[in-house]
Amino acid sequence: MTTFRHFYVKSTKGVTDAKKINLKDIPGTSGRLDIIARSINAAFWLSNNIRRNVVFHTILHGMPDPPVYIRFEGEKMRKISPDERSIILFILKALERTRENEVESTPGVFVSRKNFEKFIEENRDKKIYLLMEDGKPMKSINFKNERDYLFILGDNLDLSEEEKQIAIEAGATPVSIGKTSYLTSHCIVVINWYLDMLEREVE
Repeated sequence: MTTFRHFYVKSTKGVTDAKKINLKDIPGTSGRLDIIARSINAAFWLSNNIRRNVVFHTILHGMPDPPVYIRFEGEKMRKISPDERSIILFILKALERTRENEVESTPGVFVSRKNFEKFIEENRDKKIYLLMEDGKPMKSINFKNERDYLFILGDNLDLSEEEKQIAIEAGATPVSIGKTSYLTSHCIVVINWYLDMLEREVE
């Protein structure tokens, strides 16, 4: 049975109106959706392949109409290139189709209205890990391929204390990849590398 890796990255100021985002100035006009694009790249792409066992989640909290929940599923994604601009284009297509109920804006990309509390409630079936610099060392965690994993990360502004508490109350384990403060996308690369290594050891 395939174990899926889920990554959630908060977008604290991610703009929720596609028309307000200028592709020539993504960091300056999108509320730092460039961080989300790089995190998506880190979650899915290998040198010449894509990870089909990965699902990426984000909630955009920026103006003018938050929250917007977007999900990328590796098994179903089509025609998305690993470059930042291409990924942003698919996020824009999702924003253009935002509805209260979930719709598939492009193959493998889903959008709806959902807050963090509801997201966590819907994912309680997974083993949840909250990335924190003072969490348990990752090497001390006994990763068993019995349940899907959900790793929760903040963007450059981090999660709120309330969001951290929601995750903890849902059973999340605080986990750390070290005391150094890494970029969110780099954390995802390290997690994928570590789980890849453990899987090879089992084989």
